[in-house]
Amino acid sequence: MLRLHHSPLACSLASRLALAEAGLPHEIVVVRTARGENRTPAYLQVNPRGKVPALQTDDGVLTESTAILPYIADLSPGLLPPAGGFARAQAQAWLSFLSSTVHAAFTGALRAEAFEGCDVEAVRAVHVARLQAALEEIDAHLAGRDHMLEAFSACDLYLLVFLLWRGAPQVAGRLTPLANLDRFQQHMLSRPAVAAVMGEEMKLMAET
Repeated sequence: MLRLHHSPLACSLASRLALAEAGLPHEIVVVRTARGENRTPAYLQVNPRGKVPALQTDDGVLTESTAILPYIADLSPGLLPPAGGFARAQAQAWLSFLSSTVHAAFTGALRAEAFEGCDVEAVRAVHVARLQAALEEIDAHLAGRDHMLEAFSACDLYLLVFLLWRGAPQVAGRLTPLANLDRFQQHMLSRPAVAAVMGEEMKLMAET
């Protein structure tokens, strides 16, 4: 049985959505990072880095979305192109871009206070600008397309999570609306498996 350690609406949501779309038997272990549950001794035994996601498998624990998403895809063909081909490499390139550029920019924008000794608003402005540029690139890519690749994939699920973060108070109103991304987000949220998971996520957020 796969066991995903996940915090509501965190980047680990992409892995949760992938498991749901794949229809793989799994268990969700909620780790509320806002409450510091990722720093407890019990969780640090699962992932010493104290981050989510962490996926427990029969072979051990996997961390990092860019490793977990391809792993899930290989267990359930269809979420990514087959391994070993150019299409799979393109998919991996998008996953890496989302992780290293979009996620990183969001982290700086949402947690500008973590940069001690710096002007918080100046730091946030720099990261918001980087985020806007990255989102504009993806928006242009999605012109006339329903998916990031030729068909629905784990790349779409990963992107969806970051699009949901646009509603965070720290960036709300600072990002220019992008029509292709907005259309893509609504299209993704209409998928039955995604809608079901998002309903549960909203309940978890209300509890938090």
